[in-house]
Amino acid sequence: MSSHDAYAEPERGRTLTVVLLALLILTVIGALVGFVLGNRAKGDAASGPDSGQSPRPSTNVSTQGASPKATPCPAFMETAIKQRDSNAALPLALQLYIRTDKREVWICREADTSGLWYQGHDKRRSFSGVDGSGETPVEGDNGLLLSSVTFSGSVGNDKYTATNGATTYTVSRDKLAVSGNQTLSDDVRESFPKK
Repeated sequence: MSSHDAYAEPERGRTLTVVLLALLILTVIGALVGFVLGNRAKGDAASGPDSGQSPRPSTNVSTQGASPKATPCPAFMETAIKQRDSNAALPLALQLYIRTDKREVWICREADTSGLWYQGHDKRRSFSGVDGSGETPVEGDNGLLLSSVTFSGSVGNDKYTATNGATTYTVSRDKLAVSGNQTLSDDVRESFPKK
């Protein structure tokens, strides 16, 4: 055995020890990073899509929460809203539909819950109905579409308020009330979804 071989054996043992320690340290670091990232992903998923900042101001939409089988709003509303606000999160989910003797109103929530919309309709020939299959509201003629809607009721006791300049529209399952430049109070004959 040469003097060179005598020194090589302990050096190989140290090199192997250093490599194993480095692998152990890298494994621990990898496990910690994976654990932290996994917990962050779980937290993001639990907080849901509506937990981040919305690019548009909130309209107090934390009303009834997300419904897995939400009733869609009529297609004419989505078309009108797309034209008015290209940032609106579609599809829309129906929060409340009411019909009085001469009018009907839809309150719809955007898919990301960032906004509520009011669609009013004064009946000319026929009602449009909850699904929008009848007479279509026409803005400025027999329809009014508003994005400034707030929720102030409780689940099952829905109450929404929409404003259009100095006129305020208050919609509940029992009444459609208008105050300001116009004034009216209509009893609700039909509402959907049912309590």
